[in-house]
Amino acid sequence: MHEEDRPGIHTTVYRQPGGNVPTEATEAVGLQVDRVEGQTVIVRQSRVNQLSGNRVRLEQSRVDHVEARSAQTDRSAIRHLEAERAVTLRGAVAWAQARDVRAVRTRIALLQADRVTVEDGRVALAVVRELAGPAYLRLPLAAIGTFLAGIVAGLLLGRLRGRDGG
Repeated sequence: MHEEDRPGIHTTVYRQPGGNVPTEATEAVGLQVDRVEGQTVIVRQSRVNQLSGNRVRLEQSRVDHVEARSAQTDRSAIRHLEAERAVTLRGAVAWAQARDVRAVRTRIALLQADRVTVEDGRVALAVVRELAGPAYLRLPLAAIGTFLAGIVAGLLLGRLRGRDGG
């Protein structure tokens, strides 16, 4: 077993994608912990309540709250993500707040961002300034029916009140 595959918290060297500058990083592997912090943090196959760092990378992990300047996730589930920039691949996020988000094959329930790119993913509810890439609004038929029924009921009620008060 390699040193980096052993469960625990280790110091490792991280190279940014597309970069050759090695950076020292804190790596948590195969753990269930309350909190992990560091400048650059890598979490693999772990369950963490609070995760914070300047640069955060998640692989096959579950985290309740992520707070980072830059977050990169792969096959991970996050309850609340706060980041300036976030890239999520093949995962799920309940609530994401970020300036710039790229989601590939990811499901996001609630998204608040300035700029978003979604590729083969789903966002249930979003507040976005700029949307890049192909985007589709998908609403369940029941939601559309309820919305239209509410409008019709409101119009009918308005007419009835108009006749009575008229």
